[in-house]
Amino acid sequence: MKLRPLKLKPAVRTYIWGGTKLKELWGKESDTDTIAECWELSMYTDSESIVDDPAFYEYTLSKLQRNYPEFFGDKVNDYSKFPILVKLLDASADLSIQVHPDDVYAMAREGGQLGKNEVWYIADAEEGSAIYYGFNRDVTKEDVIDGVVNGTITELLNRCPVKKGDCFFVPAGTVHALQKGVTVIEVQQSSDITYRLYDYGRKDKAGNARKLHIREALDVMNLKKSELPVPAETKELSSGAKIRLLTKNGYFTSKEVKIENGEYLIYSEESFVTFTVADGSASFSTGEQIKKGETWFIPAYYMAKIIADNATLVVTII
Repeated sequence: MKLRPLKLKPAVRTYIWGGTKLKELWGKESDTDTIAECWELSMYTDSESIVDDPAFYEYTLSKLQRNYPEFFGDKVNDYSKFPILVKLLDASADLSIQVHPDDVYAMAREGGQLGKNEVWYIADAEEGSAIYYGFNRDVTKEDVIDGVVNGTITELLNRCPVKKGDCFFVPAGTVHALQKGVTVIEVQQSSDITYRLYDYGRKDKAGNARKLHIREALDVMNLKKSELPVPAETKELSSGAKIRLLTKNGYFTSKEVKIENGEYLIYSEESFVTFTVADGSASFSTGEQIKKGETWFIPAYYMAKIIADNATLVVTII
């Protein structure tokens, strides 16, 4: 099979905080009125992305790996499980105050799943939007329990106003939440473990209170004051692309790539590369068009040249 870029079709999830932006502004399709999350690049069970290419009809990402392992490169074999998951999220309401476990806890307590380190790229933000990110001082478990019981837990957290283009690496153990009005590209470990600490007393569509996981959250949370991330410097390439590192950790590396009247080359011999279009549009040198909201899979050993007048990509490699 000849190597080429492969567009991915996401798995769609609906939650009570989802909205209509992913359908109206990002080109996503769903039978539901709202979309909370699009799992853009996913090999997670029952929520796999699909290869949107006639030559790979009804191929899930895992089927692509089984049949064409060379597309993924050798580095993926260093991991016990497929390591990453890329999402688009539309927070039309505040998300719960929550925390994720690390690998050790998840492997022991959650049936051998991975933990969850993640990075948030703020793809869009309404005026006044914010996130919660870690504690604003050192706290005790008793402080946290009191905050949950009294409904004052947010007073212990850093509330960070956000704007388009902001980035936050959220290590496992960091208590956090998206607030209403943000659209996020999230790159994370391939995990679906969330411990909900506080949910504003909301009920689901059936009228039931949403389940909390206070014991597990207390087990895994970092009780120390969180220092807010410092943005990395942007570097300009001679090709007209500007690069900003979003995160480089033990699981994946993500960067923001802005292309203004120029081009950007993607190539790796060790691993596949994936990117999601955060803004604008572009094209491959071979002619395929690339639109806002799309996520593409670039096979290992394939050199992709992306040309754009004005486009922003979130590019990830393991």
